[in-house]
Amino acid sequence: MSNNDLVAFFNKGSEKDDIIKWEKNLNKWNKNIKLVPLESKSAKDCSIALLWKPSIDRLLELKKLSSIISLGQGVDHIINYEKFPKSISVYRIVDPYMAKSMSHWVILSILNYIRDYDGYRLQQKKKIYKPRKLIDFKSIKIGIYGIGEIGKVVANDLVNLGFEVFGWSKNKKENLTFESFSNIDGFRYINANSDIHVCLLPLTKATKHIFDKSFFSRMKTGVCFINAGRGDHVVENDLLEYCKTKINLAILDVFSREPLNKEHAFWDKKNVVVWPHVSAETNSETCAKQVSEAIKSIHMKKIPMNKINLNLGY
Repeated sequence: MSNNDLVAFFNKGSEKDDIIKWEKNLNKWNKNIKLVPLESKSAKDCSIALLWKPSIDRLLELKKLSSIISLGQGVDHIINYEKFPKSISVYRIVDPYMAKSMSHWVILSILNYIRDYDGYRLQQKKKIYKPRKLIDFKSIKIGIYGIGEIGKVVANDLVNLGFEVFGWSKNKKENLTFESFSNIDGFRYINANSDIHVCLLPLTKATKHIFDKSFFSRMKTGVCFINAGRGDHVVENDLLEYCKTKINLAILDVFSREPLNKEHAFWDKKNVVVWPHVSAETNSETCAKQVSEAIKSIHMKKIPMNKINLNLGY
């Protein structure tokens, strides 16, 4: 086996056998790929790494490393380190399975909210049999912040369910099935006019803490706020403060520090729902083909799909 067959692997928070599962699925497409733990001595011979939330200090020790494939569609967990070498190329996974999984989670969250699922479960415990207040789906506007590969799928699925959807992105997008906005004016329009806010943004310097006191103060009263982007998109103390006034329900899958500290105020807040970062998990079976093809392209001195612009952060 040559050093070219070795790929360093690290997936923070995963099961011990995750590396075995990934290698098995990658070998279906390229039988020569051999995954080695990032912390192993063999990793120093690797030019390619497959990673999720690695240690920057360990990365800096791998002098032959030239390419990183993120174990997910986000790359902030790799490139946002101040010491991250610009000489390393970074690629992300773009998987329709993950996009649909995210869409299912967002739809689940929205439908539970507007149909008052939790209220009916509580009534069942008390043996109360009567209708509860219904939020008419035709009367609400859903703002989606981040309409990239995942956001477009989520927005389209919501449109197909009969919802009115607004989408926001840094740059204007065309030929969509929903109304889209860009720049600060578009952001503020969605901010002020949406009844449900959904964050699916990439985390960059420009989007860090984008949901802060100024954002929450411009919202309508009685909204639902959903975050499946990154925890650092939100100023958590500001969100908690507005959960006392304008926010009916906050549904959060991501947090500034994960796992969420057991002492955090989110746990005991009645109108905050905590999920453990599971809205759209990476699936090694559905991602293996594109990862193996990316590895092959890198060895052939070609540029794989989904290369990250390190200056933009996505």
